[in-house]
Amino acid sequence: MTDFGEKLRHAREERGVSLRQIAAKTKITLAALEALERNDVSKLPGGIFSRSFVRTYAAEVGLDPDETVTEFLDRFQQKPAPEPPAHVVTESESAHHTERRAVGVAVRAIAAFLVVCGIVAFFIFRGGDDNTPTATAVPPPARSEVATTPPSTAQPAVPAVDDVLRATGPMRLEITPTGPCWIKLTADGKDVFAKLLQVGQKEVLTVRESAVISIGDAGAFAFSVDGRPGKPLGAAGEVKTARITRDTLAEYLR
Repeated sequence: MTDFGEKLRHAREERGVSLRQIAAKTKITLAALEALERNDVSKLPGGIFSRSFVRTYAAEVGLDPDETVTEFLDRFQQKPAPEPPAHVVTESESAHHTERRAVGVAVRAIAAFLVVCGIVAFFIFRGGDDNTPTATAVPPPARSEVATTPPSTAQPAVPAVDDVLRATGPMRLEITPTGPCWIKLTADGKDVFAKLLQVGQKEVLTVRESAVISIGDAGAFAFSVDGRPGKPLGAAGEVKTARITRDTLAEYLR
């Protein structure tokens, strides 16, 4: 079987590019690229990020990204850690629990008995003093309350999907991930960025004709075009590529 890292290195050298050039273009660290060529997966971040690195590296050196990711997973996929054994309740623990429950019931019964005794005693002593005038409680003056209306927090209206589809000219693309998500974006044929975005971060840009988005975790990827939210592009952990143009908008918008 062909050595995976050697295959990557050979493809890179045929292209005549260095690891530093790939690192500068893709924003993947030089250490991670070197680890890929050494088959040292222990130096990679793992999970969807490792797959994203492999996909991006493959695209930069002319290899098929999907086939390269599949080969990487076949060779280096780690097995999930075994689940911890379920806790088994022993006979002594069960007996201890039963004993504590019995004590709690007894305490509540005694407390209820004392409350009843107190009520009976109150009415006995009160019955012998019927001539004692009782004070009439005077209700406090009513406090006028002025109803306040909370300030309006109206949200901007979301444009209708038909309006967005009928529009012409440049598109406003906004990316707002819901979780850590590695993204590489090419707009109108030019590389814009390739980096890991976190929750709360946002990228907004104007696209004149087309945008190609490589996504490391489709489940954490969220976006809108001209203010209209996009559809979910996949499940958590899925690696996806979206090609957005005016002609393909109907496939991507809700």
